[in-house]
Amino acid sequence: MSTKEFTYIHKGKEYRLIVTRKRMKNIRYTYKDGVFRVSAPHLFVTQKQIEEGLEKYADKLIALDVREKASDDSYIYLLGNRVPLEESGEIRFDDETSIKYKNHEDLNKKLMKWFLVLIEKRHRYYENIMGIDKPYKVRVRKMRTRYGSNASHTHSITYSSILMHYSVDVIDSVIVHELAHDKVRNHSEKFYNVVYKYCPEYKALHKRLRKGEFA
Repeated sequence: MSTKEFTYIHKGKEYRLIVTRKRMKNIRYTYKDGVFRVSAPHLFVTQKQIEEGLEKYADKLIALDVREKASDDSYIYLLGNRVPLEESGEIRFDDETSIKYKNHEDLNKKLMKWFLVLIEKRHRYYENIMGIDKPYKVRVRKMRTRYGSNASHTHSITYSSILMHYSVDVIDSVIVHELAHDKVRNHSEKFYNVVYKYCPEYKALHKRLRKGEFA
């Protein structure tokens, strides 16, 4: 692994850019407190390609950093509800399930497991009504620049853990989007016809998603 620091200029403003090369397949972009951090493969990705991708995501990453966070030490948004947090405690949900946690690290681990169960249940529901013949393997992981990813070669769909902070209707819109790729791989008019068939409010819901409107 190797790390280098650069000056990145975006819309006339200088930012620190830290690029870490490691064994990985894709480029990952993050931004926090005025610093862009990029993780990229050792080979086949040039500095120019990194900066071109960064220019594509820069505004979105900056906006994510300045808006209200999905969580901090005193609260967390879950399914669109702002839930107060203690050093340790218990979170109860409308379906009468709950999560007991010893500390925030313990809570984060348990939330990932809880969310996988929840989103897989919603995912299976839409597989059924959308007539998906072969069930997908469902995964959840942290993704800063994508909300979902449909991998046809492994027949799996990965959802971003950031979705746990949004209301269920927003989560459903992402599920419908990813499952629509089972029928149409691109983002053509035909694809969006499928999306809007099963999620008529998709445009408004996706706008809330992009703006980070959790509630």
